[in-house]
Amino acid sequence: MNKLHIGSLIKAEMKRQDMSVSELAKLLNVHRQTVYDMLKHTNIDVERLKDVSEVLHKDFLQVISQTQTTVSPDWCEVIVTENKIVITKK
Repeated sequence: MNKLHIGSLIKAEMKRQDMSVSELAKLLNVHRQTVYDMLKHTNIDVERLKDVSEVLHKDFLQVISQTQTTVSPDWCEVIVTENKIVITKK
């Protein structure tokens, strides 16, 4: 299963907007190290993500909700999309 890396998504959007870590840190009112830490993690606090979305004018919550995730234990396949969860027996 491919895990969504939110830090990479944020970093890509920063690059697209030509925004530095220092600039994002200033807009979020946090230290630069906080931004560096956020960019290297695969997960993020929802409130922080809402703040980042607002500052970068990109709805990362929507991006996440539209990303399809598949989990496949031995006995079933689980597919999670923005509006449903489908579990099928293998």
